[in-house]
Amino acid sequence: MRRFLWIWLCLAMVSSLQAAKKVTWVIDPGHGGRDTGCESSKHKEKDITLAVAKELGKQIKKNISGVRVVYTRERDKKLSLQQRCDIANARGAELFISIHVNSASTPYARGTESFYATNVPLKGSQAGKSELLALLLQRQYLAHGRVISRGVKKRELYVCEHTNMPSVLTEIGFISNKVEEAYITSKEGQRELATAICEALSEYREFTKSGSVNQQKLKSLRYSHYAPVKMVSVPHPEIVTAQERAEEMVELEKDLKAKAEAEAKARAKEKVDAKEEAERKAKEEAEQKARELAEAKAAAQQKAKEDAKARTEVKTETEQKVKAEEKPYFAIQLMNTASELKEGDYRLKGYKGIRLIPAAGRYKVIYSRSDNYQAIKSDLVRIRETFPEAFIVAFIGDKQITTAEALERLKQ
Repeated sequence: MRRFLWIWLCLAMVSSLQAAKKVTWVIDPGHGGRDTGCESSKHKEKDITLAVAKELGKQIKKNISGVRVVYTRERDKKLSLQQRCDIANARGAELFISIHVNSASTPYARGTESFYATNVPLKGSQAGKSELLALLLQRQYLAHGRVISRGVKKRELYVCEHTNMPSVLTEIGFISNKVEEAYITSKEGQRELATAICEALSEYREFTKSGSVNQQKLKSLRYSHYAPVKMVSVPHPEIVTAQERAEEMVELEKDLKAKAEAEAKARAKEKVDAKEEAERKAKEEAEQKARELAEAKAAAQQKAKEDAKARTEVKTETEQKVKAEEKPYFAIQLMNTASELKEGDYRLKGYKGIRLIPAAGRYKVIYSRSDNYQAIKSDLVRIRETFPEAFIVAFIGDKQITTAEALERLKQ
């Protein structure tokens, strides 16, 4: 009996030690709740990312031992970007992966891409881990039949900048492309995507089992990732001929060209709009000065009673002007950065007319302005092609308020 108890105690201790050695991986399904992400006529990004994230979690639990999976959300729930980061930081996670779906103005855009932050100082044993994970993700996507890789890119993304561990944001396909929409919304496609991500995570664990990244291996992987598409050994289920693959590359080039032309037109339109706005303001100021001069001349010729009435009218006009200044408006926050960006900075991707708002030692980069919520929401769809993490903010003057509060005030 004592021998049995001793064996049982030893097994319990071993089990306890194994449980204690578990590391935490955080899976972040992008968007959620009222924040639907990009949409098609039938599907929403928030639903696709949640389905892939849950399938990924199942595969990790089944195939990779010693890992505790934590989701930032397990249902259709809205979370702020900071809340997602707080979940990972509070759990002391070993890595963080945020899953998203892409969209473009052209139906030809397609492919996967993965991002890691540009200004997160992961040093020592952590150096290169975020880039490594992004490279492995893209390699596994190709190995599982995704012919088009849009590459691994550096970008200042909030969830990657504000987490304390290696972090990657990955775009699994374009909802605006009918072929890819059918794939990423199907059970089979979501299972294949989760398998590719799971195998990339398994490779990542093997690469970093010593605690750091072999920089020579990282360099080799970095170059092999940009090798020609012909290195892919697994054929894509929808593209089976060389001619169709060539046509796909032509479509991709058209997409890039169309995007560049659209950005050039947008910049030209901004210049025209700015000129028209300046002329309109100058005309309004001239008319206002003329009205004020006429009112002052008339007031000087009136009697004391009329003077009192004029003062009342001036007071009313001032109150109306103050009230007009308190009218809320909407804008789009492109990013949150530690450095004070200047006009023409490469991180602005060509956008001009931005405003910087200091906040807790950092700067919020604000673009566009309108009191029409639907108009600013339409702008957001276009801007997210370049800044996937952009979102709508609201102000009264220079004071930031919630979007809900701004909408309520505009109703009044």
